[in-house]
Amino acid sequence: MRQATKNIIWSNGHQLHFNNIVGSDNCFLYDSEGRKLIDLESGVWCTCLGHNNKRINSAIVAQINSITHTGFCYCNPQIDEAAKLVLDISGIENGKCEFLSSGSEAIEFGMRAARSATAKPLALTFSDSYFGAYGDAAMKDKSNWHIYNWLDCSCENPENGCIGECDSFRSIPFEKIGIFLFEPGSSSGLVRFPSKALIAKIYDNIKQDNGIVMVNEVTTGMGRTEKWFGFQHYNFIPDIVAIGKGIGNGYPVSLVVVSQNVADRLKESAFKYSQSHQNDPLGARIVKEVIDIIHDDGLLEKCCDKGSYLIEKLLELKTESSLVKEVRGRGLMIAIELKKNAQVIYEVLLKQGVIVAKRPNSEVLRLDPALTVEKSTLDIFLKILKNLVLE
Repeated sequence: MRQATKNIIWSNGHQLHFNNIVGSDNCFLYDSEGRKLIDLESGVWCTCLGHNNKRINSAIVAQINSITHTGFCYCNPQIDEAAKLVLDISGIENGKCEFLSSGSEAIEFGMRAARSATAKPLALTFSDSYFGAYGDAAMKDKSNWHIYNWLDCSCENPENGCIGECDSFRSIPFEKIGIFLFEPGSSSGLVRFPSKALIAKIYDNIKQDNGIVMVNEVTTGMGRTEKWFGFQHYNFIPDIVAIGKGIGNGYPVSLVVVSQNVADRLKESAFKYSQSHQNDPLGARIVKEVIDIIHDDGLLEKCCDKGSYLIEKLLELKTESSLVKEVRGRGLMIAIELKKNAQVIYEVLLKQGVIVAKRPNSEVLRLDPALTVEKSTLDIFLKILKNLVLE
């Protein structure tokens, strides 16, 4: 195992390839020897506005020179201002927000809130969902979760996996389920999108008895899929939204949005959650700036344009190469599934200065470039990839 330094535990499960990155600019990284790399993974899918974003940097400096951290009995106006913006883009009227530190924490907070707001014992989710590094949703204990494999059912001619017209779907014990936790597209990094028909049927079943619908937007949020949030490709408003990664553009801030209905239930149940970096003004200031930049620079529209361009070029490559099995994507969240050699191609891309994600135990390469990526940068990647898959 290669380490960044002899004093660091490199425990994230990923091989360290570059231990001397000292500079960055948008989608480019620079090492101590002056080598230039293209980062099409956005760090850990976090820097949605690019590395070293000057507006974000300025906002950080301004807030640091005011106040960065608050306590349990006092807060800063930034919290409420940022929360208002998040509620606006989520479409959740009269909701409430809680600012936290990581996507995993946001999901755990959301699940604790959901459990407090329903008496039913089970939560429902899909078998290919990923919900963070720890906690209730990460463990998915069979005693309080029902895991549904929407990719393996008997629906005839499904649009995209199950459409809720099969015995497998009909066997879901909705009478015991009070929560549906939905990951709208990431699919543990493999990028798959459940059909609108399936999600609508689950939503209706959950809401019939005032259940809770929660969405994990840690990966799919903040414009990644052409809309502010992945759930906005489906026709519903959730009760709880967990947001992370892109909301801080690399700074460790996350948050949870809850509807007025859920907020009222939490108040009735005297719900409590307490940690040291909760509702900190520095994180909230960065959240506000991220949203403002996406608004000001029209990045949702640009994501749509660049995503369509990249997917179109990859689909053209698929027709030319027998190695490319499938291209799946929405906006700038894209999976390239190969028939073989994904690990080899991943390693050659690294050697040629292009960073993408290689999904474990699969033949899938994943792309999550910043919304600010230039088409000329994408073209460099496409040219290198084409040479590799046509060999």
